[in-house]
Amino acid sequence: MVEYIFFEKKDSDKHSDIWNQISKLRYAVYSLELEQYENNINESLEDPGKYFIACVDDSKLVGYVSLNDSHNIRMKKFTPEEIFESEILQNLSGEISSTFEVRALTVEKANRGKKISEGLMINALRRIHNMGGTDIIAMGHKNVLQLYEKIGMSISKISFLVGSAEYFPMHMCVKNTVKRYSDLIGLENDTCYHGGASWDESGFDFNHRDSIIVADVLDSPFPPCPEVLEIITDQLERCCQESPPTHSEELKETISKVRNISVDNIIVSSGSSSLMFSCLPRLLNKDSKVLILSPMYGEYEHVLKHIIGCEVTLFPLYPDYGFVLDIDSLIEISRSHDAVILVNPNSPTGVFSNGMKYLIEELNNPNIKSNCNIIWVDETYIDYIENSISMESLVPKYSNLIICKSMSKCYSLSGLRVAYLASQKSDYLKKYIPPWSVSLPAQLAAIYALRNPSYYLENYRIIHKEREFLSDKLSSIGFIVYPGVANYILTSLPEDTNFTSKTFIEACREKKLFLRDAQNMGITLTDKSVRFAIRSPKENKKILKIVSQIIN
Repeated sequence: MVEYIFFEKKDSDKHSDIWNQISKLRYAVYSLELEQYENNINESLEDPGKYFIACVDDSKLVGYVSLNDSHNIRMKKFTPEEIFESEILQNLSGEISSTFEVRALTVEKANRGKKISEGLMINALRRIHNMGGTDIIAMGHKNVLQLYEKIGMSISKISFLVGSAEYFPMHMCVKNTVKRYSDLIGLENDTCYHGGASWDESGFDFNHRDSIIVADVLDSPFPPCPEVLEIITDQLERCCQESPPTHSEELKETISKVRNISVDNIIVSSGSSSLMFSCLPRLLNKDSKVLILSPMYGEYEHVLKHIIGCEVTLFPLYPDYGFVLDIDSLIEISRSHDAVILVNPNSPTGVFSNGMKYLIEELNNPNIKSNCNIIWVDETYIDYIENSISMESLVPKYSNLIICKSMSKCYSLSGLRVAYLASQKSDYLKKYIPPWSVSLPAQLAAIYALRNPSYYLENYRIIHKEREFLSDKLSSIGFIVYPGVANYILTSLPEDTNFTSKTFIEACREKKLFLRDAQNMGITLTDKSVRFAIRSPKENKKILKIVSQIIN
């Protein structure tokens, strides 16, 4: 099975087999074939790139591409200064700081002509696009110019020699290439991928569905409170037959009372995604510069890039630091953007930042210039934290603050779809929310759930115990488990396993366990990233049994 594996050079020891094959292949091509380097007794030549994408067929390397960011561009070393200035620097669409270099695009002889190079370049373009790159530069060997041109590189007519090999400088505007080859590259899809593959497995055969473990989506493992089930059961016929209150008036009154928010600052709709699609296009436009976290709930990036067309900057969260948010750096960068959008606790990392109040206050500090007119904080998972303090209380003070909160996960209402937004901008935004946007059973369920916090608090405590249990057990079999606070945990597969997240997920599905492949949920996640939803105690034991069987 052919797959593409991304890693950074600093993690090459975790991919030692692939790394050694890359060094052998680079020697075979650049020393023996192209005669750019002298032969050596080790028959190995280490690539100086920073990022690597390897094409592997059943553990055997067939090709790779290495990339450098602006701090490590080696092309300058080989390209005459006047050529680099006229053919590269003068053609950049962005800054040199957002430019990436394709260091080496290399395929073993036996696999040339099999579209391996195209696959590597497509994956490189996708990765650079996701890292916020504006331009790609490279020096291409004369024998592969057609390939570079096909994928969107503009090739200079001026060449230069490296050893006896002839090279041409080339350049690509990432934005234009993405638009031109959107279907091939898969970056401009008009839908955002979510979990939920279990529905493809079971359909509406609920007997079959009861036989699988659904841990790829973050639905609650416990039912709604008894009062919710009672009112819907008692009024089931009415819930199906009658139209609901047009604008969820009683639900808004209940939210206002329970959350201590002015009813004038509240709008409700059928889930947080509905609020994103309805409100963000009214607050931002294609000229807006927006800062978001990565990794973070993917629907935000989808709406910003593909619905509105904003200029999006990704603020990376790093696994080496436990995905903890550097709040001071975030504040500094946010000031040069029109909006910043955050999920706290974060999804998929599960990490909670207690610096939100400080961020909101600093971005509204009258003594420091800031362009940030929108601060959107998604608090969908905050209720899992006992005694947590929502930023809703700051809404009356700051006109640029918007708090978005789904009631799906914490209140076991995913199937009913209900969420609310708190902001001084609600009076403007409410005109874009359709009438009857929340169904009658959803309104009733949300009202009765809000009135019964003790039931949910007890279940949150069970979830915390189960999260700790699952985390400890997964750690004991080699998983890297990143500490979180909600009903899920982000992990990295054991270092000594041959599984990638894709092949591991597939193996779990064969045993009726559905987990989330997290590698595409953020630029700092890898092909070892897997997210587990916390399920019931019984299901969590089954999860561990299945995972242990597969890993061992």
